[in-house]
Amino acid sequence: MKFEGSYSLERAGAPPEKGAVVLSLLEDSLVLAPARGTPLTLPWESLLSFSPADHKVLLAISGASLVISGLGYKYDDLVRRASRLRNERLIKLGLAGEPMKHSMIEADLSFSAPGREFAGRCELRIHETSLLALPETAEYLRLPFRYIAEVKEEDYAVEIKAVTGEIWRLSGLGGKYDHFRGSLAAAMGENALFVQGALAAAMPGADPLKVRALSGLLKEGLLVASEAIEKAAPGAFALIEKRICSSKTDAAEYGFLKGLAAPGRLAFGVKKGLMGALSGDHFILVFGVEKPAPAAVVEYFLVEPAGEKTDKAATYVYRLPPAVVWEDFLSFFNRAMTAVNFRRMPVLLSDEALLAPKNAVYAGALARVTELRELRSLYAGRAVHSEDGGWEADVKAILGFAASSRGQARWRKGGAAGPEEEEGEE
Repeated sequence: MKFEGSYSLERAGAPPEKGAVVLSLLEDSLVLAPARGTPLTLPWESLLSFSPADHKVLLAISGASLVISGLGYKYDDLVRRASRLRNERLIKLGLAGEPMKHSMIEADLSFSAPGREFAGRCELRIHETSLLALPETAEYLRLPFRYIAEVKEEDYAVEIKAVTGEIWRLSGLGGKYDHFRGSLAAAMGENALFVQGALAAAMPGADPLKVRALSGLLKEGLLVASEAIEKAAPGAFALIEKRICSSKTDAAEYGFLKGLAAPGRLAFGVKKGLMGALSGDHFILVFGVEKPAPAAVVEYFLVEPAGEKTDKAATYVYRLPPAVVWEDFLSFFNRAMTAVNFRRMPVLLSDEALLAPKNAVYAGALARVTELRELRSLYAGRAVHSEDGGWEADVKAILGFAASSRGQARWRKGGAAGPEEEEGEE
């Protein structure tokens, strides 16, 4: 689809560009072909913001701002199509191929959150772990099931409240009302069953009612303090630990990390694999360390163990702000990682690597999500598991580095960036 209009491009340290332009809306990018000048291809994920107003479209890209105008009666059509294409691209990249369960459900959405509001017609989609809303002319909204606190149904409207303070009020569903509420309940139920299955495997012989109660606390992808788990189901966390330590390798590594943790600073969660069976489902453990300086150490264990050989890629270390409240950090970490569906690349990649076109989706996420930028600034380094050994020494070295270094410096084994530090892994 092509549109004719005018453009104005401004960059720091360069003369502005302006003039007539032909815009081509492609599945993965927006292409500008100026009447005089060199064409420009902008992948949808490289647009940090897309703001239509007063028959103009304001686009923010890294280091530059772009204004599209002069579209005439085709303005509304371009805005709708461009918004749709950008949202589809962001969803595809942001959810990492997470399966979609239901779509094409039209509704009126009234959305409110601290500092944000939206009202308008949208398409609702139910994915494996989230509810999505695609407005006609705004960036999509996502509500992970792990954050849903209450769902109320009244007068053919559905109100969803989240622990994050968000409120979604959905109406105008018409004949899809029953289909939507049933589909949402089924998807949330599937996530609860997934957690129950993982917990049942970790706690063989446990009371099924205790397992179900725990699944309400330990929602998929939600980190919970071990003390809260023990309070909800006494003895449950000891059984979980026994499962994690089912192999000599895992037992030794878990024991080492737990030995570093301060009393009361241990959290646990269950996360579906980003690539299903190919990547495997994981238990997530976060250990709060106080010495030599406050830090959080994050480790992943497969729900289905791989035998004596290590099934873990790396252990991740983050600095902790002084006097941080442990539960507050866990909430912050969850929000930051949820924004990118628990992919670690936005945190691991170097500043230089983030500039590469293939990493534009991560750069865009960092620009849009405050918590993700903050988490990246706290990242100190990672210790890669290998058969050559040295993992424990590397973990200790990173903790020492985090205590002695300043700013956002990152530990590098041998003092130089290795390829694994540049590329990371999902």
